[in-house]
Amino acid sequence: MFNRYLIVILRFHGDVLLTKPMIDNIMQNDPKGKVDLLVYKGTGSVLGKEKSISEIIEIESGSEKNIFSRIIKEINLWRKIRLKKYDYCFFLTTQWRVVPISWAIGDAKKAAVDDKKRRRKLWTLSFSAIFPEALENHIVKRNLSALETLGLKVFSDDLVLDSPHLDDEYKSLLNDYSFFSETESYCVLHPTSRREKKLWQREKFAHLINFLLKKDLAVVVTSGPDTKEIAYVNDILNKANINNEKVLNLSGKTSLTSLAALIRGSLFFIGLDSVASHIAASVNRDSITLFGPSNPVNWKPWSNKARIISKENLKDIEVEDVTSLIEELLVQ
Repeated sequence: MFNRYLIVILRFHGDVLLTKPMIDNIMQNDPKGKVDLLVYKGTGSVLGKEKSISEIIEIESGSEKNIFSRIIKEINLWRKIRLKKYDYCFFLTTQWRVVPISWAIGDAKKAAVDDKKRRRKLWTLSFSAIFPEALENHIVKRNLSALETLGLKVFSDDLVLDSPHLDDEYKSLLNDYSFFSETESYCVLHPTSRREKKLWQREKFAHLINFLLKKDLAVVVTSGPDTKEIAYVNDILNKANINNEKVLNLSGKTSLTSLAALIRGSLFFIGLDSVASHIAASVNRDSITLFGPSNPVNWKPWSNKARIISKENLKDIEVEDVTSLIEELLVQ
């Protein structure tokens, strides 16, 4: 016999990645346990090859216009989840959508995050326990508190991706791009984010790339698969007037796991508040992350090797703010 655990995290890639310490602690509490994730379609890929996860259940975000079709899909989801017969369930997001999911699960220990907008009987009575929102704590700490709410122990708060599959991903990169055989070391620059408010000026990234090249550093530039992100990177490289064999443009060409392998093999990482910065933390790489509207107390990369530059308006961050931290990294 073994216990079944379900973690419901209906948000973005970075949020899903930040459940990894929680998953690892569940396995330390219960080495024979089976852990499933319920996530939005596409967001589970960041943990898709982790051996500690039994199944990643993906659902649509709810944008489908056909209401009848949406209802049928939800009913099918409830049936599937009920058949799983979970023993412990953790709801890390506060959409009302998770309430019928909780009902469908049936007799299990269920913890849900607190939220001022959800302090009604329909919400609080749908779960066994309520754990507090992050407030002045990091999301990783908030997630781990959910375990304690249901009587499980927290042994460590480390965020670590399993390494065997990353080794294979890195070998593939070496085989696919001669760039890596021609340079001894490189840094990774990920200048994009899904949210426009989190973007830094193209001109400043262009100046930053030229600074890195003057330091005789090779640069690998990456982005997500969205065409807008790829165009953003291309615009940056055009502004930098790059015609240099020490720059490799991999924008839109890496999966999240190959990006993890790429960052792990680098000297350091530079990026914005996005999943890429959390990936850098998970592979124990030095990093510099530029924060604007998000609260770094809650969302900074979870690593003592992470350096943060935070200003309410991201555009107020100057190139010199970043280069000074790069200088510190180079003399370590």
